[in-house]
Amino acid sequence: MKKSSIAFALLLTCLLGWPTDSMAQMTDSNADQGDPLSSDPNDPGNLLQEIRQRETEQEALFRVSPLGGVRDRAVRAKHIIYEATGFKLGLALTNLNQGISQALPGDADTGMTTDLDFVVKRDLINKGQPNHGGVYYQLEGRWDYGTTGPQDLGFVSLASAGGTANAFSAYTPTFLSRNLYWQHGSKEAGWVYRTGKITPDAILLTSQYISPVTTFLPNVGTGIFAAGFPDSGLGTVGAVFPNDRIFVAALVSDANADRFNFGDIGAGDYYAALEIGVKILPLTQKAGYSKFDLWHNDGTKNGLPINASTGRDGWGFAMKIEQELTADGRAVGIFRYGRSYDKSSIYKQQAGLSFVLVDPADPLRLQNDLFGVAFNWVDSVVAGSRDEYNFEAFYRFPIFPVVDATLSYQSVIHPAFTTAIDHASAFSFRLRTTY
Repeated sequence: MKKSSIAFALLLTCLLGWPTDSMAQMTDSNADQGDPLSSDPNDPGNLLQEIRQRETEQEALFRVSPLGGVRDRAVRAKHIIYEATGFKLGLALTNLNQGISQALPGDADTGMTTDLDFVVKRDLINKGQPNHGGVYYQLEGRWDYGTTGPQDLGFVSLASAGGTANAFSAYTPTFLSRNLYWQHGSKEAGWVYRTGKITPDAILLTSQYISPVTTFLPNVGTGIFAAGFPDSGLGTVGAVFPNDRIFVAALVSDANADRFNFGDIGAGDYYAALEIGVKILPLTQKAGYSKFDLWHNDGTKNGLPINASTGRDGWGFAMKIEQELTADGRAVGIFRYGRSYDKSSIYKQQAGLSFVLVDPADPLRLQNDLFGVAFNWVDSVVAGSRDEYNFEAFYRFPIFPVVDATLSYQSVIHPAFTTAIDHASAFSFRLRTTY
């Protein structure tokens, strides 16, 4: 284990041993509104919270859903199971259909994929208390319709470094156990930790307004992959909350992690990160944290790439600055930047500026809709690649109760790995429902 990883591990131990007697008295109105370690909408704790919230929302373009009967039976079944066993269950289905205006010769220009997430939570100690603890499990499945998924349209058909559809490509085998971990504590308690099979890029540098299943689509627009993230695997992350506006977190996980199995933590290669979160100028209680990260990756045992890691030893830093722009918190601006060193991450540098507007004015006066625009830049670590730019605009609205539809347009400028295409457009239609 490298000295830098040992230092981060010692820091994590110190964080988890931080005195919390005074913190336990802290009152946090947002304590139960999402997972304290992650802002990613598809992280298990946040997904369960989204499902509970969506069950109460009936506003939609069409008030009668063709899935209404199925949903009602599913909700009743979940409640019966919870009362009998204490298990909380949730299911999300997200389907993306995408087409691109140009493709390299012989490659596809359309694709469609479904992403399924089934989550389970079981509180085991101190239920209902700030220092509660329990087990989370997430089963994920992805399958294509035809030979090509939308993610491959960007990476293969366009030879793009930034992609056009993060997370929308088939798995082989179709289903895998993405997360399986114990989580203990809360923001209200002033401390929290998670240990088991975890997903670092769904924890660090995340935002509730940036996710391929709910908002923006391309890899460069949804993840800071200049942070050299390993894949889902064995690891530990913990955080302390001195108050509601600040947290300090540390993460250590297996650099050889593989979402299809449990990696090889015994090889002694680790990914370690320190994250500081600050609400710089919150205007409402729902304000998100700005996050600043320093990380090191020991690389993989065989030197082969996986997820955002190139397999090489190296380090870097990254940030996500998130700020409410209006007093009601409906308009939010997000700036993201990451820089890696020693060719340790698939992106040498990346930057992005995103804007979202919740419940924008529209002729139909829909509620729970969302408008977003973003401009992203990526500098790939691959020698000879060129700077790539991506502009995206989307509009998401409830087409039926608990069924969201999203229309998205992307302009990909100078795909990094080819000079045969200087510009291409990507048109997307996404449907998402939860049970």
